[in-house]
Amino acid sequence: MTMVDPVVAQAAAPVRQVDLTPAMPQQAGQDAMADFQASLKVAAAEHMGGKDMSPAVRDMLGTLDKVNGEAKSVADYARSVEGTGGELTPGEIVQLTMRCQEFMFHCQLTSNIANRSSDGVQQLFRQQG
Repeated sequence: MTMVDPVVAQAAAPVRQVDLTPAMPQQAGQDAMADFQASLKVAAAEHMGGKDMSPAVRDMLGTLDKVNGEAKSVADYARSVEGTGGELTPGEIVQLTMRCQEFMFHCQLTSNIANRSSDGVQQLFRQQG
């Protein structure tokens, strides 16, 4: 019986190519955004018994709108810099990097708040049950 060295066997295995290019996010059109907002209002009205949204829900959706607006701002800046046709200057690279990092910070902060709020609501329901 012949023993095969695992390192040699792994080296002889075919190499798997991994695509490291980031996936392009799908852009929602204006019609899709309008349809989503309309369905959100209908769903909120149904769940609230026909009443207006509560201030908490309104604030939560406002926060998500701010994050969405910030993403649009970063994308618009990147497109405007790209539209110059030449290479990015070091200042433009720093500015774009800073705006991306600021956007990611706000996304992480919003996500953290949402997760903690969800945990709090779950804890409340556990205590009620």
